Amino acid sequence: MKAWFFIVGALLCLGAAVARLDSQMPASHSAVEMTGVKPALKMQTPVEGFFTALNGKLDLRATEVEVEPGGSIKDHYHFGPGIRRMLAGEVTLIFADTKKEQLVRAGEYFYEPGDVNINAVNRGKEPAKILIVELVPSGLKGSAMVPLDRRAELAANGSRLKEEICSAK
Repeated sequence: MKAWFFIVGALLCLGAAVARLDSQMPASHSAVEMTGVKPALKMQTPVEGFFTALNGKLDLRATEVEVEPGGSIKDHYHFGPGIRRMLAGEVTLIFADTKKEQLVRAGEYFYEPGDVNINAVNRGKEPAKILIVELVPSGLKGSAMVPLDRRAELAANGSRLKEEICSAK
């Protein structure tokens, strides 16, 4: 039971930090390189419920992304974590730090923590479709992907905000 409360507390702190992170980032930044990729936002709604510390601070977003054969999403991070499900086709995930590759096929799930640089490429012969469900800062417009050149900002703001939010008495 203590472990459960610790996990919930940690998630609340993380969520609150993510919620404040976007508002502290500069408006000008480079875009994430993508080829043959068509994202379509399907739903974005404020997080509400019994975890009241998160209410109104985060949104839960669902996006369908189609990746054409040969298409790719290059180096990037995400504001928050999320679960992905392959709806059709397949993509190869390439973990930049280890160069490890993981093939994800239709019907399978994978997780992106947000702070790991994972590239995706469709090496198959048919379009791949991915459902992305992720936490984003409240009211975020546009992409939840963040270019690599903003990692230091994300880490510094995340650490400071975690300290500020989680150590408040």
